[in-house]
Amino acid sequence: MMNQLLSELKKIYETHVLPEHNDLLVLTDEAITVLERESDSYRPRQKTDDGEKGGGLLDFSDAPELPLIVVPDLHARCDFFMHLMETPLSYLGIGTDDGESAESLVVIDALAQKKIRIVCVGDLFHSEMRGRNRWLSAWNEYERGNYTSEPMTEEMQENLTLFQMVLRVKGAYPEHFHFLKGNHENILNESGRGNYPFIKFADEGNMVYDFMFSRYGDAILHMMSLWEHTLPLCAVFPGCVVSHAEPKHVYAKKKIIDYEENPSVVIGLTWTANDEADDASVEKTMANLLGKSRAKNAVWLSGHRPVQEKFALRQGGKLVQIHNPSLEQVAVILPGHTFCPGTDIIQLE
Repeated sequence: MMNQLLSELKKIYETHVLPEHNDLLVLTDEAITVLERESDSYRPRQKTDDGEKGGGLLDFSDAPELPLIVVPDLHARCDFFMHLMETPLSYLGIGTDDGESAESLVVIDALAQKKIRIVCVGDLFHSEMRGRNRWLSAWNEYERGNYTSEPMTEEMQENLTLFQMVLRVKGAYPEHFHFLKGNHENILNESGRGNYPFIKFADEGNMVYDFMFSRYGDAILHMMSLWEHTLPLCAVFPGCVVSHAEPKHVYAKKKIIDYEENPSVVIGLTWTANDEADDASVEKTMANLLGKSRAKNAVWLSGHRPVQEKFALRQGGKLVQIHNPSLEQVAVILPGHTFCPGTDIIQLE
């Protein structure tokens, strides 16, 4: 029997329409509640002006180890996300210890059975190079004052389809599925609070904002911004650390947890370009998160900057960049196994 959530994801995926206002509002509100109520057993709390809330770090460093799947930047790739949910564990080299065939157990079933963890490195919105021509067509219309043109509507159908799917999976399996904040998680296209406005081929940040305001109004924009600012920044496991971007500086554990008071940490973990980071920022931050002995054999996985092949190594091989926008691939880290990017980054069928 097909997993019920998988059936619901398929329905969202195959509909090819924008979600209704109330459906999107309710879903986003529920997603914020899920993030705000995450257990402090793996998401230490930070103190804010509004009281305590989940901090910027997901800490599984001392939790029972499970196979971990790290998903690079999604950028509205609904196909990629759907394919991952339907991928057999055996294809990813993940076995089971209870006699059930890994051939028949797909990723979303393994989430439901609490047999794996997944961390997405962020950047849910903006199709980028894949949608370059569409962005340029939408930009021509945007300059004429048409904020909801056909090409822009097509772009936003992809973005909001993926948004719905990610939020549904997080809501169903909150302790085992995680989505980190990337630099594209900025629905208001704001400058501040760890965000910079976004522009690449056209004026994507403003174009998305104006589409959302025209189609849905202020309430949805406000709720989506709240969701973005409730996302964690970094996840730590016994053998690896994950963030959207290469850490720009060396960060103490408490500073990552208290990210609302430290917007420079948000910028440093979501916006860092190649050759911008301090020397040994990866090694020293991993030591702060894992301790020096465990950090020696650990790696830091990130997306953000595109790579030409399966991966790129930086900081003496301690940082592994895994975002190739032309490939549907994930990194798999197995308990007790030293991560090898050559064999443990797996392209989906």
